[in-house]
Amino acid sequence: MTSKLVYGIDVGTTKIVALFGRTDDRRGWVEVLGMGEAPSYGLKRGVVVDREAATESVAEAIEACGGAFRGVPVSVGIAGGHITSFNTEVTLLNRGRDRIVTRRFVKKLESEARRVELEEDEKVIHVVPRSFVLDGTEGVKQPVGLAARKVTMRAHVVSGAISSIQNLLVAVEDCGVKVSHVVLEPLASSEACLLDEDRSLGVALVDIGGGTTDIATFLRGALTHTAVIPVGGESFSADVAYGLKVPFDIADKLKVRYGSVLSHEVDDVAVVKLEDKHYSAHFISEILECRAQEVLEYARDSLKEARVQNLLPGGAVLTGGGSLLEGMVELAEKILDMRVRVAVPRRIKGDTEPVRKPQYSTAVGLLYFAAKNDDLRPKSKGARATSFDSIVSAVKGWFWGK
Repeated sequence: MTSKLVYGIDVGTTKIVALFGRTDDRRGWVEVLGMGEAPSYGLKRGVVVDREAATESVAEAIEACGGAFRGVPVSVGIAGGHITSFNTEVTLLNRGRDRIVTRRFVKKLESEARRVELEEDEKVIHVVPRSFVLDGTEGVKQPVGLAARKVTMRAHVVSGAISSIQNLLVAVEDCGVKVSHVVLEPLASSEACLLDEDRSLGVALVDIGGGTTDIATFLRGALTHTAVIPVGGESFSADVAYGLKVPFDIADKLKVRYGSVLSHEVDDVAVVKLEDKHYSAHFISEILECRAQEVLEYARDSLKEARVQNLLPGGAVLTGGGSLLEGMVELAEKILDMRVRVAVPRRIKGDTEPVRKPQYSTAVGLLYFAAKNDDLRPKSKGARATSFDSIVSAVKGWFWGK
């Protein structure tokens, strides 16, 4: 069992986090060796809107990490309101003489699933197999090596805007980084926060980040639904700034230090002090509660639309910086009508204290993702994106003919 280094960059709306670590087991622990963090500029709700500013932020995080990111394969998270997803199924006849299902045949099924009608500026990011049906036998998870004439793959398909994907790639690779995988952020967070038992039981991961709130649900171990809501912690701070008529940075500090989303538990006359000024704690809580309700109602409606809300015995798992607001679990249990808990990254070694927090779930999950992939090298010419695989080489092909 050989040791290998893995790298990840979480390009968020409010912060950029660069991590690198070591793993010697594709499904085991990751040892964190270095971490760098920098304020994020040039992004709005998960999408790059200023290439130069975004690149400078990424470069600052890489420098703070102290790792040699130049030229190494790096996994990068992606989110944004342009992300869409749906479930589909495709069926092919296995014409092999012995009818054994091969990895190549599964790739053909995944390629077939990519042939969906999308908007002109959209491309498929992930095709994630959920289960297979072999000659009428349901619930097959690993079909390779089994015999079947008629094979159906049920899969979850995630797509995104080509322009948004390209802008993210360019902003990161301007720093000399070789992006090997682009990973949907809720999938990365689920790698960090959920165990196989959670996925088997049925659970919804709700990652309340700076610019977006990302959702991923699992039933019987399979990914069944993903969504990206273009509202996150930045909106909470902006609301406080507007309500109190204070600068955004002051509002953000008030949110972090004194934020509660349960206004009925805050005394009407309670005040908080920041930089020699006093503010109504109850009013701040009312503002935050309204926005938290909106975010959680979006999440609830997303689960209802996907018809999974009543199929999740494991309840909901909150992560991301927004999950740290006081009272978020209680409010989420009320609105989502299920049990709720907050999760932090698991199965990490090394100097874990800095990253064992909800706001670093995506970044740590990117390392897990990289560790679980057989080929950590940048994809070569003609490479085809597969389930949980990179769209990088495909995107470059669309624009640069590679």
